[in-house]
Amino acid sequence: MEALATQPEATLAQRWQQLLEEQPKLRIRNAANALGVSELELLLSREEGVQPLKPEFGALMSAMDAVGDVMILTRNNQVVHEVTATFNKFTVAGKGAMGLAVGDIDVRVFLNQWAHGYLVTENTGKITRESMQFFSVYGLALHKIYKTEATNTAAWDALLGSYLDSSIPTLQLAEAPIRQPRADANAIDVEALRKDWAVLKDVHHFHAMLKRNKVDRLTALELVGSEWITRLKTTTDKVRSPLDKIMEQAKASECAIMVFVGNPGIVQIFAGTVDNIKRMGPWMNVLDKGFNLHANTDGITDWFVVRRPSTDGTITSLEGYNADGEIVITLFGDRKPGNPESTHWQREVATLESALCA
Repeated sequence: MEALATQPEATLAQRWQQLLEEQPKLRIRNAANALGVSELELLLSREEGVQPLKPEFGALMSAMDAVGDVMILTRNNQVVHEVTATFNKFTVAGKGAMGLAVGDIDVRVFLNQWAHGYLVTENTGKITRESMQFFSVYGLALHKIYKTEATNTAAWDALLGSYLDSSIPTLQLAEAPIRQPRADANAIDVEALRKDWAVLKDVHHFHAMLKRNKVDRLTALELVGSEWITRLKTTTDKVRSPLDKIMEQAKASECAIMVFVGNPGIVQIFAGTVDNIKRMGPWMNVLDKGFNLHANTDGITDWFVVRRPSTDGTITSLEGYNADGEIVITLFGDRKPGNPESTHWQREVATLESALCA
């Protein structure tokens, strides 16, 4: 009997295409998760439209001012944060490990986490989109910068002319590390943690305080006590999530807020008021000119109101965490360093607490 011919195993690109035929709106990050690969591996399975950038990311970012308006995108597994604006004096510090831009584009960049960069050209059938995309050594997407209709095309092309890599770099992705377990709450000196918390002078000293007490952020919130922390219900019959409620409140009262979203390579910040808020299935969306936010609140399992002392007075935030204990979104009242927190924001948070206190 003649043996049956074996079918060759489908390539990654073919598996991706099949997945897209089943779920046409599936984003590349979700497709990569479904296929068990990194986003960078999936991107590089494309036959064209992907060109490497020189790994000189601090210099590239410092040259972004000239290109005018761009759309920058930072995301983690639960939240996507998009701002359309112009860079203003991106600076590099910490011997090239850190980068910073303040203004309409407000980012804190951990350049030591940026390992790979590519120019990506996508033809959707109606338009051609160009973006610069940056990845970690594990292939995790950290940040994307999209050319827009308002971008200075000549400056964009000139920048690419300086930073496109004509060589074909060999891609070697490191294996993603095993997630570290959270701190053992029974091993924490809770009294020492509370004393340290109570004498904080600046919110920027918070991470050092956690490290000093050998505790992760979420465990610290669970231990420090009700003087500083209010745990919120994640949902009620009337409210889909604390994020929906605080956004609707901020819209109604025109309260200026700050929205922080990050991943290991960057924190991206929006400051201002919000208006066009839409719920689409599990996603809470802000769809404003210059600012879009997309939050899958079904994946945000813990919400807290957090208060920290500072030399400017108490600073209040709303923080969301995923099932892995990672912070995925933080909201503050809009505030400049050296100024006290706005009483407007404090009133909105108090209203949120009274409605959703767990």
